[in-house]
Amino acid sequence: MGQNDLFGKEQELLDRAKALLESHKSEGCVTIEDFQALATAYSELLKQSSQLTRLSDKQQKRMNTLMDRLSRYVPPPIYKKITSGKEKVETGTTRRVKLSIFFSDIKGFSWHSTKMEGEALTAILNSYLEEMTHIIFKHGGTLDKYIGDAIVVFFGDPDFSSDAEHARRAVMMALEMRQRMTELQHKWFELGFPEPLHIRMGISTGFVNVGNFGSSEHMDYTVIGAPVNMAARLQAEAAEDQILISHETWSFVKDVLDCTEGRYYDLKGFYNPVLAYEVKGLKLQSPERQRVIEDDSSGIYLRYDPQKLSRDTLLDIIHKLENDLSGDPSIE
Repeated sequence: MGQNDLFGKEQELLDRAKALLESHKSEGCVTIEDFQALATAYSELLKQSSQLTRLSDKQQKRMNTLMDRLSRYVPPPIYKKITSGKEKVETGTTRRVKLSIFFSDIKGFSWHSTKMEGEALTAILNSYLEEMTHIIFKHGGTLDKYIGDAIVVFFGDPDFSSDAEHARRAVMMALEMRQRMTELQHKWFELGFPEPLHIRMGISTGFVNVGNFGSSEHMDYTVIGAPVNMAARLQAEAAEDQILISHETWSFVKDVLDCTEGRYYDLKGFYNPVLAYEVKGLKLQSPERQRVIEDDSSGIYLRYDPQKLSRDTLLDIIHKLENDLSGDPSIE
């Protein structure tokens, strides 16, 4: 029974009750037969309403289960956008925006796969993708797709903050992925897999087309454009555990990250050599940026970053420390 039918019967019952009261207004009472008829009709209506409610709850539970399963096939930002009703689910709805694109894969994975049983290969690949995906979502990336052991992520859509923020989050994500891979290598070794797996990563920033691509029967929410190809080519050019970034990405992260001097790469599909940089790590965590003053005889050990602390400021700190020590009566 449809909801409209149920509401129609409810209205009909109310109309009958009003008419009955109106017809017996002068008498001041309602006959037992009329009251019994209304009570029977109301009981039937309540039964139907209860059945409809149970059916609705059952359908809602089934819908929630289906939506939960669907959410595992669609990146959370895209899933939220579609279910909000703001996204047109049709081809041709694309926009041209500046994004930061990330590509990664496991170096030599095809070779490793020939030496592993199918079950072990599946377990390791799934555990790798599970860990990497947690890191992607932690840094606010939009997971575009898995391509075997390769991962494609973009930053800046559907949630935009700033070009610099997107580039920095992309590189910070890559650094955390590299660190997590080191930990996973030990875990996999303990599980009996002696060959270490290494990832290589490429990041590019630039204008791309983002939106729905495909056919009327199947489509993907994805990105296309030269920066996408550049990120893929940089990833292919990278050595194991290496992160290569394009010049535009570097321009947004150079203040907070240590990178090697730029060099030109001949990338497939690009007419001119492409300037790119290798990311070493955070500036404050990079050993080559740090300076240490150490004197075992006097118990002095001071580590500082000359990029953040000038000579004059350092001397002021030392002078203040000397004054504090000279004024402390507990120090002879």
